[in-house]
Amino acid sequence: MLGKLLLAISSITYIALIAINLNKPKGTGDQMVGWGFVVVFVLTAFGICSLLLTINLASNGKFDWISASFISKFFIISVGWLCFTAGIVFITFINGDWHDSRSANWLGLILVHYGAIWIPLLMLVPYLILLNPEWQTALSVNVYKMQLLTGSIIGAAFLFLSNTQLSNLFRDKQAIANMRYEKSMMDIESEDRVNWLLYYMYKDTDFRLTQAALAKLKRIENLDSALIEILNSYESNWDYTRVYAYLENNKVEHPELFIEPLNHTISRVASELEFRLQSFSAEYDNLELLNVDGLCHILDTQFKAYKNEFRPNMLKIQEQLNKEPKPNFMEIRNRYKAAIDQWLASQETHKRQKST
Repeated sequence: MLGKLLLAISSITYIALIAINLNKPKGTGDQMVGWGFVVVFVLTAFGICSLLLTINLASNGKFDWISASFISKFFIISVGWLCFTAGIVFITFINGDWHDSRSANWLGLILVHYGAIWIPLLMLVPYLILLNPEWQTALSVNVYKMQLLTGSIIGAAFLFLSNTQLSNLFRDKQAIANMRYEKSMMDIESEDRVNWLLYYMYKDTDFRLTQAALAKLKRIENLDSALIEILNSYESNWDYTRVYAYLENNKVEHPELFIEPLNHTISRVASELEFRLQSFSAEYDNLELLNVDGLCHILDTQFKAYKNEFRPNMLKIQEQLNKEPKPNFMEIRNRYKAAIDQWLASQETHKRQKST
């Protein structure tokens, strides 16, 4: 009798569990904190009720088929309940944070978005069978064994797999890429700030986004002035690297106006290399942003007539690249060193040709 009462109470908490998984409210910070307490309360209630129900079934010999040894049986039941409960808790929290189901693949939809609906049934349905001797006799033992085993395995996966592994299992990478593309296109359409539009000039950016941002930039009046202003802010941010990315593939109307601002940023690049090539931190992304090979290309094309103006600061960069970097940065240092050495060598060749 007590077992059926506990099953009924557990079923009520199960219905509440379904409700909090299907309902994803939107509100202010305080409202979401309040909703978080509701979620924790429901999960706690379900966990306690299912634990008490499991203990009741075990004490009445309903799990004697697991093992003849009390210790083995106790261990298996405990681990099984823990995995079940942990899986339901993780699913509920992940589902609560996963606001756009378009990013889920079919497995993510089944296990995360709808998991809290059917996974608890893998526990409650076998418990219902075990509480009714006539059902237990009429049905094969594998009917409830397989359900309990499946739920435990699913829960164990959520308990022991990392967030990255779960993400790879449940997310649709192409759908996520499409969503990011759509959002970026909307951002470009609504954006007028030059430094933000320049973000899409970086290498490895979707070509369609680069073209859309470039079309927007071309419509901006006095674009050269805006680019120079960004270069002049080199001491306060890294936006000058976005200008480098732009200048690699796009000419400016008055290159002579860029000589001084570019020179300031080149000196800054030398300072950054001095610190970051010797750092124990993860600096690879920052080193990539410095784009020394791209800078050499810029100076060798539309600023070729002003090579002598840039030489002193380019020598500063070469000085830093001649130093032995930390092993993690050897590849990028060698790439940059080859570019800067070639740029300086070509200038020397050009000088000799002019002198003869």
